[in-house]
Amino acid sequence: MSDFLAHDFLDNSSTSLAIGKFDGVHLAHQQLLSLLDTKGAVLIVDWQRAKEVLTPLKERIHLLQACAKEVYFLPLERVCTLLPSEFCMLLLSKCPHLQKIVVGYDFKFGVQRSGDIHTLRHLLPPNIRLEVLPAFKIKGMPLHARHIRTCIKRGEVGLACQFLTRPFSLEGVVISGQRLGSAQLYPTLNMAIPPNALLPAFGVYAVRVKFADNPAYFEGVSFLGERLSTDRHLALETHILNTQIHTPPLFMQISFIQKIRDNAFFDNLQELKMQISTDIDRAKTLLKPG
Repeated sequence: MSDFLAHDFLDNSSTSLAIGKFDGVHLAHQQLLSLLDTKGAVLIVDWQRAKEVLTPLKERIHLLQACAKEVYFLPLERVCTLLPSEFCMLLLSKCPHLQKIVVGYDFKFGVQRSGDIHTLRHLLPPNIRLEVLPAFKIKGMPLHARHIRTCIKRGEVGLACQFLTRPFSLEGVVISGQRLGSAQLYPTLNMAIPPNALLPAFGVYAVRVKFADNPAYFEGVSFLGERLSTDRHLALETHILNTQIHTPPLFMQISFIQKIRDNAFFDNLQELKMQISTDIDRAKTLLKPG
């Protein structure tokens, strides 16, 4: 990852540049990226500590590297006070061989988001073409990252997957839990919930899990929410299907495939265990290939 800074960056080879937040690298973003030429680069402009993002910056960069030869990150904190003309001059000084800039129809830049595509077209020299992607619509509605966030917050992770072209995921370190699972219920791995993370609606989900340093995916069933039947603490607990995990991993990634049910209170652990058994059967059905 590179910071797009005046003193440490100069791109002398890129002839096209796509600019945006690219949170999610979703279907609309993928259409925009297809407008780059073979010497295309991507510039992510976003807050360094953005909350409730679809895709952490590290993952965003990894996904974008499949579409462009260079990916740069410009912290929005460092340019949000620039006039549109100053922002444009910065771009031109750092990418002297640009022939094309690619943005979305609703692109805004400069202090108080005062610049738009018309401003940018006016500021660019004649030798640089501005290509604007029109609104990418699904069932007549423009697709935005905020719409996908809404789907996830509602628990509609299957629909979010269609927009992202991959499952929404959370990743974090594995922590100790109540130890009730292995003793009285089903064994689970407990993941620390990342701060400021975008969380799906509380409930139980069919998931696929990946551990650090292991390329394989494991099928599972995850509970996210307050443990209403025990200590009422917020937790993200995952039971791995058809596999015994003898040594807990240090790190895990959970990809949410389909919601099974809402969070619920149970009078005793036996009732909870019976419901978990039903959840496991449902998860196995949902995770079957095809």
